[in-house]
Amino acid sequence: MKRTFTLIEIIMIFAVTLAFLMGAIATGFSLALAMLPGVTALILLCRKKGISWTNLGRAAVTGISRNRNVAWLLAFIGLILPTWYMAGTIDDLNALFLTFISPEYFLTVAFLVTGLMSFTVGSSVGSLSIVGIPLMSAGLTLGLPAPLVAGALVSGSFVGDRSSPLSSSFQLLAFSVELKVQEHLRSITPTMIVTVTLTAMLFFLADMITAADGTAGVAGPGALEWNSLLLSLIPPVLLLVLIFTGKDMKTCFTAGILAGGAILLYRGTAVQMWVEGAVTGAGGLNGLIGMLPFVLFILIVGAYCQIIEETGMLQPFIERVFHDTSNLTKNTAQTVGVAAGVSLISPNQSFPILLAGRSLLPHWRTHFHRRELSRTLADSTVVFAGLVPWSLLAILCSTIVGVPVIAYLPFAAFLWLAPIVTIVFSWVKSKQSPRLETAESRSS
Repeated sequence: MKRTFTLIEIIMIFAVTLAFLMGAIATGFSLALAMLPGVTALILLCRKKGISWTNLGRAAVTGISRNRNVAWLLAFIGLILPTWYMAGTIDDLNALFLTFISPEYFLTVAFLVTGLMSFTVGSSVGSLSIVGIPLMSAGLTLGLPAPLVAGALVSGSFVGDRSSPLSSSFQLLAFSVELKVQEHLRSITPTMIVTVTLTAMLFFLADMITAADGTAGVAGPGALEWNSLLLSLIPPVLLLVLIFTGKDMKTCFTAGILAGGAILLYRGTAVQMWVEGAVTGAGGLNGLIGMLPFVLFILIVGAYCQIIEETGMLQPFIERVFHDTSNLTKNTAQTVGVAAGVSLISPNQSFPILLAGRSLLPHWRTHFHRRELSRTLADSTVVFAGLVPWSLLAILCSTIVGVPVIAYLPFAAFLWLAPIVTIVFSWVKSKQSPRLETAESRSS
């Protein structure tokens, strides 16, 4: 099925695809429907190259089938978050996190609190909606610069967007590089720890410099009800324990939903309200219906990327860039560069994750390991979406905190530290075990 495509032909395909996606985001049009002109242009070009309908159909079905598990998990995420909200889990965690806010170390703690919330709900927008708004207000009350506070909050919100098993980006990246969720989580955790630590240190330094007025006070949630909190912690703790022990993801999410539902019913919420909230959404969190258009979009993008992969459209150009097959650091830096380029021309986060993951996977699987690719893309493609001013995710974050993307960008330390850390991590790893990556790729 492989054919030779010219650079002009490839640029034309991506131009059509991205133009319609940009237009959809600007007008609020369906992203799934906006993918159809790009898919049509790709199919017509492939037919012009003599590729049969049978081969194109087989590739499309393979792409959809490959993404079916992540589609199921996105549907589970659509059910679990409203359930936790109605059960009181989200509100109790919010109350817990806000009790740790100190005016003297406001930026540091605000970053960590938002990071913990984002890891719990798996969404940058969700975490900013829950804790970002009250923390932004508190920071302004303390007289801190709005862009600096926004940078701390957006930084924290992307910790979970990148690293939480509840995050759609996390699930999408794991499946695009063909890693089990547990293996993907292990591969991205070391650089997450380093980047979070460095970011916290930077905000601690900023706290020392700004020296917020400790007498101003921060509006807290009042006294915590510890019995309620301990009960509310059961669903997220259960979910994470099951994930870390290697249970099937559908089992993990089902357990999380049922645990939240049990608490919800215990606290007096009717079954009908639970079902309605889980389906339609609650507390600003999307329910099942709100997640379905995104699921459809992911399946269409899966078919699109699989056709690109099986035709070998991008491989000649990737081989020209990634001609060094032994230097892990250089390949990591080049992948970060590719991720930056794709992110700059993409209006959303999921398209570059799938495109970069599927296009670069053959090279990394052959010469290094899928784990290295998953880490590199988590530290680049996933976080770049918060730095590109025309990215939908960055626009949403900017709207919630009330600060333009350009203004908070220099202070969103986690987002621009992550790619630097992952390149340095590859350099250190290659120095410690120069032959390890090749051996791993052979053994896998």
